[in-house]
Amino acid sequence: MVILDVLIIGAGPHALTLASLLLNPESGLTLEEQLAKTTISENVVCPPLSVRVVDSYGVWTNLWESQFTALNIPHLRSHTLVHTEPLNKKALQEYVLKSARSSELHSLPDQLYILDENAFFNDMRLGKKEKKRLNITSTLKKSLSFSLPGTKLSVDFFKDQVERYNLDKVLVKGTVEHITPAMTGTERKGDRTRKRVEYFLVQLQEGVVLKARKVVMATGPTRAQMANVPSWVTNIGESYPEERLQHTVHLMHHLQGQTVCETGQRVMVVGGGLTSAHVVSLALQQGASHVTWVMRKHLQLKQFDVGDVESLVGRYSHVEHGIKMDGQAYLRQFYNERSLHKRLAMIRQARKGGAVTPEAYIHLQPFILSGQVDVKTYCQVSEASWCYRSQAWSLSLCNGDHWTGNMIWLATGCKLDVKQDPLLSEVMQEFPIQVIDGWPCISESLRWEKDCPLYLMGQYTALQVGPHAVNLAGGQAASKRIAKDIMCLQQQEDSDTFELSGGKSKTEEYIQQMQGLLWL
Repeated sequence: MVILDVLIIGAGPHALTLASLLLNPESGLTLEEQLAKTTISENVVCPPLSVRVVDSYGVWTNLWESQFTALNIPHLRSHTLVHTEPLNKKALQEYVLKSARSSELHSLPDQLYILDENAFFNDMRLGKKEKKRLNITSTLKKSLSFSLPGTKLSVDFFKDQVERYNLDKVLVKGTVEHITPAMTGTERKGDRTRKRVEYFLVQLQEGVVLKARKVVMATGPTRAQMANVPSWVTNIGESYPEERLQHTVHLMHHLQGQTVCETGQRVMVVGGGLTSAHVVSLALQQGASHVTWVMRKHLQLKQFDVGDVESLVGRYSHVEHGIKMDGQAYLRQFYNERSLHKRLAMIRQARKGGAVTPEAYIHLQPFILSGQVDVKTYCQVSEASWCYRSQAWSLSLCNGDHWTGNMIWLATGCKLDVKQDPLLSEVMQEFPIQVIDGWPCISESLRWEKDCPLYLMGQYTALQVGPHAVNLAGGQAASKRIAKDIMCLQQQEDSDTFELSGGKSKTEEYIQQMQGLLWL
């Protein structure tokens, strides 16, 4: 059986970025020039890698496209400098101009006033009177760099990249069931035995077994079995039709023929993030008579899901705890912080939980003001029961209200716990690492640990990449770290330098990777 150099699990945007970087098919450039462009190294030269990508759908970025379609999402949340092309920062802008599709770029809203009592912008620099208003400077609003690409435009850009890099040839359709590390070269050091992974056996549901020296997990905690389900759901005593209480991950994975609701139904949506807003909007489009929108906190509005709109595009500064901070200053502080517990606290502070974009809010505001959408903030479901006679839900809320209706959608995200991820169980057993609140403490190179060349991408890498790890910008940063480490391993170079060091050179390298991408 042929042993692959690299097997990437998942074919989403992060995997697309990494595969493009590893295969390095850019014509007209030497490998050294390509590596220098991506800040990997001017001195590293390695032979072509044998790379395969395995994905349940067998189509690049299929799940993303399904999500756009299922939730009727008009445009991305991130701007045109943030995309999947690792070798050209302006690739998406150039694609827009070349294909004459600038009409599919969405401008940031010029000015927005919030009329709802429990909704406001989470921007600590605003005074009380200003807290319900967002202003975007005209130069930022009209900038091509900070326009938001439409979803069809983005998907076509992904497909164009796949074609240019000839990436369909490395894609295999299949669903991974197990990842088993095959050990070799064990050596004793005192009372301890050091284990090394020679290769991984990757078992597919279809019966195929793949061998790879290095494996990259680019699936993230978005699989249906990792949906974050509130405790009140598991406490429901009665049997109920499964289609009457759904999590949004099922909407994305099982798109065909599925609707959010039927005409005239009363719908509840639980969650305060952008996905919840999309589901509320979709329910209204499909004829819901009334939508109750329940969230634990206030309705938080942010243009981007990491930080506030001005400081995190890296153009403006703000004061935090008495210290003047901009995007780069935050990154420098994050990468220099040696305590991973403190890094986790910084991540949570930067993301501040789920948030809705101004555009989504503008669309829903008339329905909120008319009463067709009832926003219940600082509220949670206490108890739920299903009545077969009336074919309806009966829910008690923590504020004393009661709700009856036909359909419940949980937009409560996925639970991040690397210990509960079935694909990582055998690796965790052989190479146990520290885990903080579900986040794995992997190396800076995003390798599981020195003797286990399994790499993680997406939200699992947040303790190393930062609060933007799950976003497209995080995919860019992760791809460059992983590609650099893989190429160093190919050269049998010592990779100890990738352990958490907080050194200035590493910090500056990581900040440079994020130039132009802050923070989206």
